[in-house]
Amino acid sequence: MAEALAQETAQTLRAALDEALRSATNVPTRAREALERLLVVLESHNDAVVFPADATLSTQEAAALLGVSRMTVVRLIDRGTLAAERGAVHRRIAVSELARYQRDSARRRRSAMAALADDLDENAPPDEVISTR
Repeated sequence: MAEALAQETAQTLRAALDEALRSATNVPTRAREALERLLVVLESHNDAVVFPADATLSTQEAAALLGVSRMTVVRLIDRGTLAAERGAVHRRIAVSELARYQRDSARRRRSAMAALADDLDENAPPDEVISTR
């Protein structure tokens, strides 16, 4: 999906969903909540991607989602940072594993930024421009 749903489109979809769910009496509450949450996510995030829980991705697909090269994904797998199923030739990465990796990476980045911010105070020297030529 190239962009988030326009608010007007999301409202139209929400109205159609509400009408469909009112007429369907046997839809579990959990399914109703999931559909409503899906609309909220599609409306508010332009990079939302939806996969079945048990989906697996190729290294190329995983690389595209992570915004890195395929070789970087292969290296992450080889180092054991990213778990993958290995076939004779191809590797497949579970979507849940990719989500775990993204959460862990974001947590590490936030921690590193917090540590950097803690190191800076009013006594820190200002940045200097160094001429190399």
